[in-house]
Amino acid sequence: MSEMPVSPNEEQPKKNNTGLIIGVVVVVLLCCCCVIGIGGWVYGDAILQSLG
Repeated sequence: MSEMPVSPNEEQPKKNNTGLIIGVVVVVLLCCCCVIGIGGWVYGDAILQSLG
């Protein structure tokens, strides 16, 4: 009985979430670009008329 109990935290290394974070940021930026592009397409004439 000389074995020491090992906690589960010591066996498993910490997961790297860098890829997940980068993926979420890219998806959010793409959504923003799509919204801006669609808004420009729909309201582009009104924006240009208001600018002169």
